[in-house]
Amino acid sequence: LSCYDNMLLPARIYGVDKNRIEELLKRVGLEDAAKKAVEKLSKGMRQRLVLARAMLHSPKLLFLDEPTSGLDPAVTQTIHGLLQELKQEGTTIFLTTHNMDEAYRLCDHVALLNDGRIVEYGVPEELCRKYNTQNIITILCKDKSMVKLKNTRENADKIMGYFQDECVESIHSSEPNLETVFVELTGRRLL
Repeated sequence: LSCYDNMLLPARIYGVDKNRIEELLKRVGLEDAAKKAVEKLSKGMRQRLVLARAMLHSPKLLFLDEPTSGLDPAVTQTIHGLLQELKQEGTTIFLTTHNMDEAYRLCDHVALLNDGRIVEYGVPEELCRKYNTQNIITILCKDKSMVKLKNTRENADKIMGYFQDECVESIHSSEPNLETVFVELTGRRLL
């Protein structure tokens, strides 16, 4: 079946206007492949078609399992954009992923699972702050030297001094990412 035909049957089942098919193929960047056989599509194109088909009936609830697994960064970015649009339109999305960066960027709340049990749940940014055991400020100076200071009241004046001397190129805090939090909680790496 072509991309268009692949979406036609579900459109009929859901009573969706055929114009919606063309709109969604365009939205996922497959308008030029509408007549192309699905078996001849790349993996990224197939993923975008699957997402377009899932969006066909404007669901209020959408379950996605590893929607960007094995895709190149450009296609992943496109799919992330589509998911953000769906979210803004009011669709609730349950996303299963091993990609913690993806979960951090897309999810309002995450549940970290280990052996089928929830070991932590919360807002991604808050979880990363909660497990910030190092609490270190790293300053990269314009002369390329790097200074690491514990984020304490005692070091506040030192940190301010670097800014007053206008020598700060960048500053970073030590919050872990979600993958680090997962490893800390479970003692094992992501698969």
